[in-house]
Amino acid sequence: MKLRSTAPDAALLALSATEVWATRSFGGPVALGFACLGTAALPVRHRFPLAAFAATLPALALGYIWFSPMGALYEIAAGRTGRSPAHTRWPASWRVTARAALTGGCALVAAVVNFVPWPFRDPVSWTLSDTILAVMLSALLAVAPTALGLLAASRRELGGRLDELAASREREHALAADQAVVRERTRLAREMHDTVAHHLSLIAVQSGALEVTAEGPRARAAAGAVRELSRDALDELRRMVGLLRLSVTSGQELAAGPGLAGIPALVAAAGPQTRGELAGLADGQAGDAPPAEVQHAAYRIVQEALTNVRKHAPGARTRVLVRRAGGVLLVEVRNGPGSQAAPAALPSGGHGLAGLRERAVQLGGDFDALPAASGGFLVRATLPVTPATEAA
Repeated sequence: MKLRSTAPDAALLALSATEVWATRSFGGPVALGFACLGTAALPVRHRFPLAAFAATLPALALGYIWFSPMGALYEIAAGRTGRSPAHTRWPASWRVTARAALTGGCALVAAVVNFVPWPFRDPVSWTLSDTILAVMLSALLAVAPTALGLLAASRRELGGRLDELAASREREHALAADQAVVRERTRLAREMHDTVAHHLSLIAVQSGALEVTAEGPRARAAAGAVRELSRDALDELRRMVGLLRLSVTSGQELAAGPGLAGIPALVAAAGPQTRGELAGLADGQAGDAPPAEVQHAAYRIVQEALTNVRKHAPGARTRVLVRRAGGVLLVEVRNGPGSQAAPAALPSGGHGLAGLRERAVQLGGDFDALPAASGGFLVRATLPVTPATEAA
């Protein structure tokens, strides 16, 4: 790319130098000096096109030099010069008019300088044919580089418009994708609310009625537990529905959900066979607490693991360990063999452990779920809590 951009400049400089050498004896030392000046001005024509064009005019008037003034005139017509801040604040129509006037004026100056002979040059024949040829030559010298420069400017402007159009299409595609996500999330939220929330509400109402009419303290306690669990499930469902209905581009965020402070309640609700070793994390200082998303992942890991124990190994002795070790949070749920017969199989999509692994990997941690040597099951996750992980 760099070679392609410098090759035209090198070719023009070589042609101009060759022209100066070929015409070195035509106009004397003064014309030769101005010819060398015009060639030397070519490398700066990109930055100072007007100054370079002015430096080539004496060579055009005194000798037979064409390449250097044509190169400078092309650069002016191409319009690749830097613009001052004041110029960029002008209206677009003013900028176009000023550019056209500048380009046309420079082309006219080049044509006039080439046509009008200087007094100390050789006598010029003013016959009709010679005059017509001189006018045509001067016009060609001025019009050709100007037309090529305007063509290059138009191509560059067209390329910029095409880039803007491509960027606009990409933004439209991204917006369409965001809108599709919003519509799908809204549909999922509506379905969850209309189906799951309805059934959970019925469970809460029925368990509340059963708690009032049940005979015996154990039956009332079981009904009350079902009512509380259904209410908690409704709260979680409402939070998820709100998250799904949140616009992708709104910039708002919902709370991450329950964290380490909710793990003791999970352990207590799991029954007397479950023992928790929380290492004081739930009561730690806010400044020392892990990020909210890490706490929420730890809560969900413990919740899912305890649910699996109740489903597949009821009555098993279970240990819940949550401990911060350096820059990671260790979450471990280990259970032994079940002491009771497993209840009838409940509907399950088989995505629980996979979802926990996804949570851990998304936070940059590790997750393992495997049978334990004692015949039970082990769920272990390490979640980074360092500032670098939070930023990621």
